[in-house]
Amino acid sequence: MSVPNSAPVVDVERFVRLTDVPLDDAYALLANPRTRLTLHVLSTCESSLSLAGLTEAVATRDDADEHAVRAALSHVVLPKLEAHDVLEYDRDVGRVRLDRPVVAADDPVAALVDAPDSTGSSPSPPRDSAG
Repeated sequence: MSVPNSAPVVDVERFVRLTDVPLDDAYALLANPRTRLTLHVLSTCESSLSLAGLTEAVATRDDADEHAVRAALSHVVLPKLEAHDVLEYDRDVGRVRLDRPVVAADDPVAALVDAPDSTGSSPSPPRDSAG
């Protein structure tokens, strides 16, 4: 698996405050660059995002093969975040939902989710990153 080359920085204390994930667990989760990038992308979306749309956004920013990114997301990143109640991942319909932004998302990655996803619907406009 390739390592993301431009994973955004995450304010760990803010993440802990917004998610109630214990500090040590937060550091373990956020040590994975692809997890940070995934949270960054999801924090820019108003509603749920298809796994295909999330994969495309992460792969584009990560400059990685979409198949490898999809495997990492569906088998490692999303299950770990779901286990910590950070997000909801519906494997049956291939949708990922974050209740609210959990990382500051004020960088160009927000533009990656503006295009229609594979279901043909456009995601909602980017969220305000304040919080």
